[in-house]
Amino acid sequence: MLRRSIHFATLLLLATCTGTPDMPEAPRVAMPDADSAWSLDTVAERLSEASCPAGTGYSTPAPIRISASPIELGPEDEIAKRLSDDVSYAGGWALTSDNASFGGLSDLALDGDGNLLAVADDGAFVWINLENDTPNGNGQLAYMLGADGNLLQGKSLGDAEGLAVRNGLAIVSFERTHRISAFDLDRCGAAAVEASISPLPDTYADRLVDENRGAEALTVTPEGNILFGYETVENGHSPIGAVANLQEAGWTDEVAPNPAGYAFVGFDTVQIDGEDETFWLFRSYDPIRGNRNVLHWRNGDREIVLTRPLAVDNYEGITVMDLGDGMARVWIISDDNFNPQQRTLLLAFDIAVASE
Repeated sequence: MLRRSIHFATLLLLATCTGTPDMPEAPRVAMPDADSAWSLDTVAERLSEASCPAGTGYSTPAPIRISASPIELGPEDEIAKRLSDDVSYAGGWALTSDNASFGGLSDLALDGDGNLLAVADDGAFVWINLENDTPNGNGQLAYMLGADGNLLQGKSLGDAEGLAVRNGLAIVSFERTHRISAFDLDRCGAAAVEASISPLPDTYADRLVDENRGAEALTVTPEGNILFGYETVENGHSPIGAVANLQEAGWTDEVAPNPAGYAFVGFDTVQIDGEDETFWLFRSYDPIRGNRNVLHWRNGDREIVLTRPLAVDNYEGITVMDLGDGMARVWIISDDNFNPQQRTLLLAFDIAVASE
């Protein structure tokens, strides 16, 4: 017993002397503006060539059936309380498929054909085809390929969380192995390989970021700047970063306007009547109140609060479309985590952004 006690005391003394190692300082970058010299547009062709090398043929994603059952947002009296006069519910659907690979959808974007493209947190692209702004029952699925042409393996590499589309490129942010990459789906389809844009910081506020609290949120601004937001929360807010150049990204001085008790999971910036407008998506969960979401715009002056008895689930993905005349359509989608107790819900709201 004495020998064991001495051994334990020695280990304790060593641990005390060593202390907690300092975390490396996370890179800092300036928040880009409309006059930034670098943008996604300046490197789009280089990324396209890396993702779809010469001689690579187009590979069609696998077709899948996606059943879309219309759902009500909730009781009429509750909707009247939750939606202001400048917001209308444009429709909602519960999405299911007989393909077991369908699920885990983490973010949304509109592709060049006017359909919805989603990323799944098991490393897949999922297309949800639309007809008259309604899911038409058809879709496609393709698993992401790494730069070596092999499938991204496991959560460590394939945990796709954020998505934007520009210049035919799908821009994807990943958790766990924190990074942003491009896939040229327009030219190569399912044969597109990962083209690295930049690794992302793994520390914030002098601490390691939890591997599951990374870049949930991603947007490419109308000017072509890539912004990302982490789900991690520090002093009530989530950090926002920017890509400053290829292989160079870091934190800005901006933070997301988290409602109290909510984490940041998605945002999209679009130009409405010549002005950039950002829509922010936040979520929270506890076993008593269940899933809760808040959608912000107009710098937080306008919001939609999605809690029971409305149609709630684990909403993570968001994309916004300019409808003209100061109107925007906002789509949000929930991640069912491949859990039979959850659903994949797709909701659409039409918002008069310019109204006072």
